Amino acid sequence: MSVAIIELNDAGICCVNDRGDLTVSPGYALLTPEGVATGDAALQRAYLEPQQSFNQYWWQLNLSPLPVTSKQARHYADLAYAQLLALHRDSGHPEQVIFAVPGSFDRGQLSLLLGLVKASPFEATGLVDAAVAAASRIDATGTVAHLDIQLHQAVITRLDVRQQIERTAVEVVSNVGLKAFHDLWTQYIANQFIRQYRYDPLHTAAGEQQLYNRLPAWLSALHKQAEITAELDSPQGHFRLVLSRNELLASGASRLQLLRDKLSDLKAHGETLLLSHRAAQLPGLREDLAPSATLDQNAAINGCLDHLEVITGNPENLHFITRLPARLVAANAVAAINEQDHQPVVTRSNGAADATHVLYRHRAHAIGNRLAITREADQLHFAQGSDGDCCLIHEHGKLALKTQRSTVTVAGDHSDLRAGDSLQIDGDQLDLIEVT
Repeated sequence: MSVAIIELNDAGICCVNDRGDLTVSPGYALLTPEGVATGDAALQRAYLEPQQSFNQYWWQLNLSPLPVTSKQARHYADLAYAQLLALHRDSGHPEQVIFAVPGSFDRGQLSLLLGLVKASPFEATGLVDAAVAAASRIDATGTVAHLDIQLHQAVITRLDVRQQIERTAVEVVSNVGLKAFHDLWTQYIANQFIRQYRYDPLHTAAGEQQLYNRLPAWLSALHKQAEITAELDSPQGHFRLVLSRNELLASGASRLQLLRDKLSDLKAHGETLLLSHRAAQLPGLREDLAPSATLDQNAAINGCLDHLEVITGNPENLHFITRLPARLVAANAVAAINEQDHQPVVTRSNGAADATHVLYRHRAHAIGNRLAITREADQLHFAQGSDGDCCLIHEHGKLALKTQRSTVTVAGDHSDLRAGDSLQIDGDQLDLIEVT
């Protein structure tokens, strides 16, 4: 079946289908006589038709009625549904979708999202925290803070990275969203045009729309240059002025300071700071915070692809995944095992998580009370509740390996296995993980 992955962030919802085609759709909706336009089509007319334009429906995903009466939509959830349908259409009508969602979504919003999917022409087969997925490839251990920015807020997700990467806390920073910065900066730029030309681009809907349309390109240029030339067309002619990065940043300093205050303690305590590509696009933020790493645009989607078998579940009983195997940590552990001639010594804290699944060739197999592992041809097979000469068995509150085969080696205590331990069976690698 065809599968797509959607990362839900209203600053730019990313959707990748199984052919690798990427669609990015900002969280804007516009009510029209023909229906609901979403994404770029809605953003390009947001300031021309402000009474029919909406951009808060993912941030406030709920069933509250819209402030205007329309045959096309009754509440915010209808607008979200329209955008999901558009993404489904634009990505080639996939039959299944895995959602990477921000930690700011509460249980009610997650339930409402799955309710919208129930009414859609596709199934949701996975639900994972976007920060966990995005950070699952990093080469780091210990405490990590992931900073992402949405249209109306920023989200700091704290992660514990060891044998697994686990979400431990989420903090929402209100009033520090992408739109707040854009509003400040468009007002600053408008004031510069007023000062030099006595022309206010925000005085008319057409001028305001033009200014907002051109702002992203100017911000992108200011990443590389200290000054750029900004140009606007007006009824009075073609105007241009010089924009300074330092002066632009100064106009939004109070908002940036909110982020600095929230993140100032991180480095003092040795935490690794990760910036999403969206946060890194804010001029000056990367230089100011000096993060340990900046993630690429597809970090969350690639993280989902790396862990498809762990994330994918029964559409009728999905679990929100907030813990994934740390791939690079696991790879380093395997290399260490090989160097020790398969006689590893594993040190584990008493707080190690119980293992619920075996990860083999990117597929997770539930252990249950007893899991038999057999070989057929060139691969291993797994059967719950069966007997065999190699079994994982839950007994007396512990997970134990029972086998007489000399070709099986264990990285861990074979009588008390935990998540993060691994097995080598006839040269095949199996990792024990916990799936919540």
